[in-house]
Amino acid sequence: MTDTHAIPDSAIDRIFGPIIQRQTWLNVAYLLLSFPLGVAYFVVLTTLICTGFATLAVYGGFFVLLAALAVARMFGNLDRILANGFLDASIPAPAVQPRSGNVFRRLGALLGSPATWKRLIYLYVRFALGLCSLILVCVLIPLSLGLLTLPLTYQLVPINVGMRQVETFDEAIFFCCFGAIFLLLSVHVLNGWTAMCRRFAQRMLTSR
Repeated sequence: MTDTHAIPDSAIDRIFGPIIQRQTWLNVAYLLLSFPLGVAYFVVLTTLICTGFATLAVYGGFFVLLAALAVARMFGNLDRILANGFLDASIPAPAVQPRSGNVFRRLGALLGSPATWKRLIYLYVRFALGLCSLILVCVLIPLSLGLLTLPLTYQLVPINVGMRQVETFDEAIFFCCFGAIFLLLSVHVLNGWTAMCRRFAQRMLTSR
């Protein structure tokens, strides 16, 4: 008779498993995408919102602000799709907004919706999150791989670790072992950071 109960992960699986899990590297890809997307969100929305307020006196500003909110909704949907695809966030699609009424009523309805402000706050915070994500990935992963490959590279390229240059194979092996530990820690740090970003996206992009 086959036991159908799921076997719980062991401590070894929880510690070493993330290095070879597909989800870890999907997380890394998501973090790398975060910075260019965050910059795009910040630049486009800031330009539209500032232009809208600057032209309110000639009434064209209402249309620009309405366009800014429509673009924010589009960006929010894009980020929701990415979070669902890369992180399995399971964020539901927002409710379809009614198109009845003139532009002023539609703008008022959007401004009165808490989901609109949550989305805008999220898209602006996304810039800072993207910058932090880029720094984490571009520091932790290359440093880990650099230490891991020292036995192969220390004779080809002068490499300093701290104030000391690696000159012997024994030193290279020592720092390679340290690199393996550092890579393991880096993977857990990146997964933890991604989990925080995932929870933030779920909270801010859910229309309720």
